Amino acid sequence: MENFLAKAITQSMPLTPTSARIDSCEETTWLDAARRGESWALERFYDTYQKQVHALCTRMMMRAEDAEDAMQATFVQAFRAISKFRGESSAKTWLYRIAMNQCVSMLRRRRDTKEVPEHLSIPDESEAVVDRLSVHSALRRVSPDNRAILALRYWEDMECDEIAGVFGITISAAKMRLFRARAEFRKYFEGDI
Repeated sequence: MENFLAKAITQSMPLTPTSARIDSCEETTWLDAARRGESWALERFYDTYQKQVHALCTRMMMRAEDAEDAMQATFVQAFRAISKFRGESSAKTWLYRIAMNQCVSMLRRRRDTKEVPEHLSIPDESEAVVDRLSVHSALRRVSPDNRAILALRYWEDMECDEIAGVFGITISAAKMRLFRARAEFRKYFEGDI
């Protein structure tokens, strides 16, 4: 079932390389300047991570306008807090934590206001389209916290140790959350509810 789940989720929004490897020595230089509030370094920080954060927010929010709002809120919060960033994790991990918190918060508010459509129309009834819409429908129903875990694992291709770093939890807690997220997705995808 794990392989099917991975295939179903990644095919619904295919994995795309979100960035090239970042040279850690070079990053340290501009990250230190960003902590001091130097505008060129903040621009570099934004340019380096904007595509990755936007892709993550898009996958989490599933609506372009909400993804844009979440990305902007992420960078606003990051810029306000960057002077306090201690470097105990990578800048990417720290930024993903902020993005996940923004997305989960927005999804909870959206769920509270019942803005999410319950049913999706199927303009083309080909099997691939039906499968993709089934995955999207199931993901929309998954709790925001569980959607976050699934997004990091299947779209960002993170391992449990990286997921643990993003959420500031232990690896075993990340594995347990991933197990629960898969179970919740499976329940909605298979139509048990």
